[in-house]
Amino acid sequence: MGDFRMTSGEGLPATPEERRKRSWRRWLMVIILLGGVIAAGFLVHMDRYTLATGYVTTEEYAEVRSPVTGIVSKILVRTGETVEAGQVLVELNSAEEEATLSETRARVSKLKTEMERRQAEMAIDLERRKVDLDEQKRDHAANLEVAELELQNMQSKLALTQELVAKELKAASELEDVKLQEKLAEVRLQTLKQKNFRAYEELLERDRAKYSREMDALAEELAALEDSVRRVEARLELRKIRAPIAGQVVRYEFVVGELLQPTYAIYEIFGGGQNVLKLRVEERYATRVHAEQRYRARLTSVGGGLPLQRVYFWGTVKYLRNVIQSEGQSTYRMAYCSFDPGEYILPPGTTAEARIYYDRSSFWSYLFNLDP
Repeated sequence: MGDFRMTSGEGLPATPEERRKRSWRRWLMVIILLGGVIAAGFLVHMDRYTLATGYVTTEEYAEVRSPVTGIVSKILVRTGETVEAGQVLVELNSAEEEATLSETRARVSKLKTEMERRQAEMAIDLERRKVDLDEQKRDHAANLEVAELELQNMQSKLALTQELVAKELKAASELEDVKLQEKLAEVRLQTLKQKNFRAYEELLERDRAKYSREMDALAEELAALEDSVRRVEARLELRKIRAPIAGQVVRYEFVVGELLQPTYAIYEIFGGGQNVLKLRVEERYATRVHAEQRYRARLTSVGGGLPLQRVYFWGTVKYLRNVIQSEGQSTYRMAYCSFDPGEYILPPGTTAEARIYYDRSSFWSYLFNLDP
């Protein structure tokens, strides 16, 4: 028997053929929608970025450390003050260096006085001996001239006496006396001619050389002492900690009487006319970051915590340091970025969180973090 149904105006139920067509239409719409979503995922591109953290600083920045270990005796500059390059910030105790410098300078002064006195004595002695030698030479020349005249006189007297003896006007004994006197005059002249002052001159030259060597030795000693003075002055200068650059100072906590070591940073100096944002880029992402890439940063002290209250700053990467740095277990490279604070007044050291955009990729690559 056939089924008996009663209706109240509804349509006739779908036939199996109609149900199959309706099912195929639903599946086609799902496939088209899914294909559109997939295609849109490939057509829509997203910015790829790496996260970085850092802080705002100035174009010129320096950390000040004590060049030597020492005890603080004076603190001359406080936080917030502006300093010039080379200005003294802190003085370390230098009593030992000052005492050594005073003693060494006194030795230098004493040695200079001794050198002046000794040089004057040497000059006077050499001059006196030279004058004596010149006077002896003059006396010798005069004596030599007198001896020659005496010899000539005795030769003339001998000739005259010989003539008179020959004429028997004088006795022969007188002739012998005259001959003896003439012989003595000749011997005296020869003795004077043989006298040589070269030995005296050589002795004077040797003494002059000796004095010169003595003065050279004193000069070397003086040079060594003056070099010691310069070294002590250099050590004394190291007890004055100076600003390497001009700028605004931030002082760390230390007090008079505290022992400072070169490992301790005692000041930060922020100088230059422009602000710079330093960002730490993890080493594994560092190869993707290059100059002129954009970044977006949010500073912790600007804006609120809610998304609508946040203030973002934009800029570009200027350069990336080639040195790999480490802190704890993490390694990173430092990126230096341009930064314009606009209307905000930001103290140096303000921390920031940033995104550095290095490429664009499809939505699916971005979603599944696939390398482009």
